[in-house]
Formats: sequence, structure tokens, C-alpha cells
Amino acid sequence: MVLLETNRLRLQTIDIPLLDAASKQDHQAIKELGYETNGEWPNSDFFEAIPYFREILVKNNGTKGFDSWIIVKKDNYEIVGGTGFLGDPDENGMIEIGFATNKSHRRKGYCVEAAQKLINWALSRETVSRITARCEHDNLGSQKTLEKLGFILNHKSAEYKHWIYVTK
Repeated sequence: MVLLETNRLRLQTIDIPLLDAASKQDHQAIKELGYETNGEWPNSDFFEAIPYFREILVKNNGTKGFDSWIIVKKDNYEIVGGTGFLGDPDENGMIEIGFATNKSHRRKGYCVEAAQKLINWALSRETVSRITARCEHDNLGSQKTLEKLGFILNHKSAEYKHWIYVTK
């Protein structure tokens, strides 16, 4: 497990037991693993990606950090969302980040706080030189989050707006 902290949040990589509980949407099992949940996590996008993240964890015999992370409030261990990468950096050092906050925890700054910490962690790895992101054209919340994080719009495709992180 890889663990990062901010003032309000813990970010930690997802392990197989938590992934299994999420795949069954077993909120009691999630609580038994030490987390609080109001039933909003996992969201539908993460739920669909569970087989992909399981494959990465099995292939890597655990986490390298370039997979899925949960965002947990430090004061009560409630899972308020998720962030992470869509796999290891490619041969050019590029990785793609994604994030989501549970509906009841949006507009509280959790996503920006968590994603910035994860971006800093990734850029401290020798294998990472570039971070990208994408979001749907009508997802204004994610677009604003990406702008706050320092991403700039790189190009548009039929399905997505594609962003690139600009290091300062």
C-alpha cells in the first residue's frame, strides 16, 4: 500500500480486499476493512473499471502507485472519492490521471487537494515526465478542477477534452 496525506485527507492505493468489497458493492465489508461509506462509493465509473484495476494489481503483484487510490477523510475515515492513474507510465514517461468525488462531497475542494498531492507524488518518480487527463465535453466540474490543478486543454476528440499538466 502507498499512503499520502494532506491536512484533511488520506490517499491510499486500493488493495484486493477493498477492490473485492467494492466490486460487490458490499458496504458492510468496506466498513469491516476500516472505512466509512455513505453508499456513494464506488461510483459507476469506478465500478466499471474494477476488472481493469484488479488486472493491474495482479500483474504487478500489488501496487506501484500507478493505479487506483481512494480519498479518505482523516477525521472519520469516510471514503469521499477516488483518484489515480490508468496504469504505469509509458515509454515516454506519460501517465493519465483520473478523479471523482462522491456527490455529497463535491465543491469542498477534496478532489483538487487529493489530485494535487498525487500529481506531486507522481512527478517525484523518475519514470514520470508528463501527466495527462481527459473528461467529457459537458463535465464542467472536472474541467474546472483540471484548470485549478494547472492543466491546459491540449485538444478535443469526439468524446473527450484532452488535457496536459503544465509543470511550474
